[in-house]
Amino acid sequence: MSESVSKQRDGRLDMAKGVLIALVVAGHFLEGMNDWTAETVRLPLTMIYSFHMPAFVFLTGITAKPHGILRRIWPLALLLVLFQTAFLLASPWLDPEATFTWNTPYWILWFLLALIWWLLLTPAIHRFPRASVVLSIAVAASASAMPFAGYPFALGRTLTFLPFFVIGYLHGKDILNWCSSARGAIRGWGVAAAVALPVVLFVLDVDNGWLYGSMSANELNEGAGPGMLTRTALMLVAAIMTAGFLMVIPKMPGTAWSVLGRRSLAVYLFHGFIVKAADPYLPAVLAGNNALSLLLVAVLTVGTLALTSWRPLDAMVRRIGRPRAATAPPRSAPAGVREREPVG
Repeated sequence: MSESVSKQRDGRLDMAKGVLIALVVAGHFLEGMNDWTAETVRLPLTMIYSFHMPAFVFLTGITAKPHGILRRIWPLALLLVLFQTAFLLASPWLDPEATFTWNTPYWILWFLLALIWWLLLTPAIHRFPRASVVLSIAVAASASAMPFAGYPFALGRTLTFLPFFVIGYLHGKDILNWCSSARGAIRGWGVAAAVALPVVLFVLDVDNGWLYGSMSANELNEGAGPGMLTRTALMLVAAIMTAGFLMVIPKMPGTAWSVLGRRSLAVYLFHGFIVKAADPYLPAVLAGNNALSLLLVAVLTVGTLALTSWRPLDAMVRRIGRPRAATAPPRSAPAGVREREPVG
């Protein structure tokens, strides 16, 4: 797709994706500082990880389509193989302790495989919208009790974040419009809740493993029943934070955030190399001054975003990841589900 923003493209999605991809990069640098141990770093990490991937998955669901599934999946599979190989080849220098297995995507690459699974489900979601919402929530709440739903095949995060994709696909446009049009007390309470809830999680010292969405309740020293309650509560927190976040996103297609949003896949795939290269040096900065570490994260994030959103890198990813032309017309929307306009 051209860099110019078409009339059909929703600028709010680009803006939101731009902010979220910046939070992804900042979160990975913050983790490199101390792995959640310093209080100064743990609070912003909790605020980021409480919602940023659920929100990203929700926005991804808005742009998904129920037709041409295979032509959309094979470029993602190709990107997964290429970048899994690239990280494997670079691991002796960037991550010597990394382990690679055929069934587990390396680190950040889980999103590509999870997206493949979600896209495979879109015809069923399209056909059975109400059942899909109920089942996806039930499955996500139960995922922490499933011992097989972990890192292999990205099943843990696929199931944990599934409701956000399903609801984004079925009702995302209406929810986005409602959030954008919210005024007065609704917006105020929504934004206040989005800020307050992660602070509550911080005060309660919720294990950060729950925020990753890839670990079982047993691995987090929790029983199956309490684990389901914890997962349900965290889904609700992420949903409220996502709504509050969308309430403050304007439709401004010409901004740098919009450019980042349109190039978010390239940023996502390439920033990992920079983060891993910086990891050995980051803890030393934290040991000297927490405030300095936060400033360094801001500088590193801005620099990484600038490098990884470079137009040639984005063009390369687009060439690999662009689906071929559709051979069949879109199916009509099921009863009760509004057809969405193309959003890029």
